[in-house]
Amino acid sequence: MPRPLHGPGPSRALRARRLLAAASVLLVATGCSTSGADEPTRSSGQQGYVGVDGNVTVIAPADRVAVPTLSGDSLDGRPLSTADYAGKVVVVNVWGSWCNPCRKEAPELQAASEKTRDVAQFIGITVKDPGTAKPQAFVRNNGITYPSIFNPTGDKLLAFASTLPPKAIPSTLVVDRQGRLAARILGPISERTLVTIVDDVAAG
Repeated sequence: MPRPLHGPGPSRALRARRLLAAASVLLVATGCSTSGADEPTRSSGQQGYVGVDGNVTVIAPADRVAVPTLSGDSLDGRPLSTADYAGKVVVVNVWGSWCNPCRKEAPELQAASEKTRDVAQFIGITVKDPGTAKPQAFVRNNGITYPSIFNPTGDKLLAFASTLPPKAIPSTLVVDRQGRLAARILGPISERTLVTIVDDVAAG
């Protein structure tokens, strides 16, 4: 079961303190409460989808479980799969062009992807966009260079139902080099926090 990161040894404890410090910066910067997923705030856009205030869960290696392969067509119609990046840390971000918090975190995600490009591959999955025009414009306007899967129905998220609330937009999953879920972020994330998480996961 996912639980906050902890474990024996000063190295692990030090990384945990770094992560908590970065998460604190995130909460201050975004004005999020610490209520987590139990008290979601409504996000403008598609009815029934909510934005969840900062909720970061990092999973200790001994407790990680494998996650399903995520695949589909990219925004430009090409096949895209998380299996293409086996051996790397994979960061999956769920977003929609209609989602205001997604617009706010987009530059943070792009910056984090650039800083961790040697160890991680970012993949977006855009949901509840009826066509590709708006998400393509979103990608261009925010300078996003990593690919996204186009999934207007959001059905691909059902494979993650046990770990990811399907209505939490935006949300981010960090998958380790062995294909196991290493971290889950519900709500917008900052560059600093995400880079810290990815570096920790890549270090093993």
